[in-house]
Amino acid sequence: MRLRQILKEAIRIPAEALLKVYLASLPQTDFNPERINRILVFAYHGLGNFIMFTPALGLLRERYPAARIDLQVGNNTGCEEVLAGSGLFDHIYNVPYSAGVRAWLHRARKIRETNYDLTINEFHSHSWPLALLVAASGAPFRLGHVTSPGWSHRFSRYSFAFNLPVVMKEDQHEIARYIDLMTAAGANRIDASEARTMIHLTDADRAFAKRFLDEHNGAGHRLIGFQPGTSINMRWKQWPIERYREVIERVAAERPDSRIVLFGSPNEEAMIRDVARGLEHRVTIAAGKTSVKQVAALIEQCDLLVCNDSGLMHAAVAVGTPVVAIYGPTDIRRTAPLGDQHTVIRHDLPCSPCFRLEGDASVHACGHHDCLMTITTEEVLATITRVAGELARDKSVAVPQ
Repeated sequence: MRLRQILKEAIRIPAEALLKVYLASLPQTDFNPERINRILVFAYHGLGNFIMFTPALGLLRERYPAARIDLQVGNNTGCEEVLAGSGLFDHIYNVPYSAGVRAWLHRARKIRETNYDLTINEFHSHSWPLALLVAASGAPFRLGHVTSPGWSHRFSRYSFAFNLPVVMKEDQHEIARYIDLMTAAGANRIDASEARTMIHLTDADRAFAKRFLDEHNGAGHRLIGFQPGTSINMRWKQWPIERYREVIERVAAERPDSRIVLFGSPNEEAMIRDVARGLEHRVTIAAGKTSVKQVAALIEQCDLLVCNDSGLMHAAVAVGTPVVAIYGPTDIRRTAPLGDQHTVIRHDLPCSPCFRLEGDASVHACGHHDCLMTITTEEVLATITRVAGELARDKSVAVPQ
């Protein structure tokens, strides 16, 4: 493995040098939005990050209503579903890194043939293959996030690919970072607090949710959703599963007129079934049974979602369902659910947050995870009770008393 990495670097370094020379040789002209007719957006990130990207993507389409705007994704996180059918994109291409050399070369040729005027890379979409596609595009304008405070060069080594560079602020919410990116592309600026994330749901998605609840004894109940899991690569931000089990047991016992819906990915089905063991008469398991749009439609039917910092947390925000989110190592300044109807449970420890732009090395080096372990079941239960009461008094949603 070490030898393979050495060989890759031996090839990559001179290749990067050649790429820099090539990009520097391209004609340089001042950016003019009136010349933009074809745009390609790269978005290689997780589901939650992509949902936070959606307000900026809406601003982009608003600025260029007649342009061809295409999206390329490929992290196998369901991002391609979020805005499918929304009209924000003319084409959505799904090209995972694992697709192979032939698929990437074919994609590079198609990009070149399209003659894009503008390519856009947000900070999650920095990689050697994407840098090659940006160069292969021949686009006169290449917009992207570049090395910024709190974000080391090794996480942005391809900043040289962009002739429209955008620097981020260290404590900036991701929604604001994305909006800054589109502002540089000529879009209107709005404050992140005014931005609204979105998932494009169809009548078929909502019909699925109704049918699913009918079939699983959820229709007619007040629904409280729980997502005990997280992304498989980020289990370190997951509140202990046994504590979720205790909270769910208590909620089931104390709120007899409610139905609990458990959400999760297909690889979490066994864990979710273990959480639900003995509570089947009160719990509906949706884990592993839905697409991204379908799970969003189910969450839309919930009165409240209790979850970790996760993609489904952001899905709930996008469909207007209040969340109670349990935060640990994540930098809350970057990813907090925005809106007064959402509640975050978090302990402000001297070492927290330790997961920042630089990566997850500090998280893996932590030997105690006190940021999560000091959050008790009683604290979470009390928060659910308080939030449920506030929502009921506000009359905005119906929740158990």
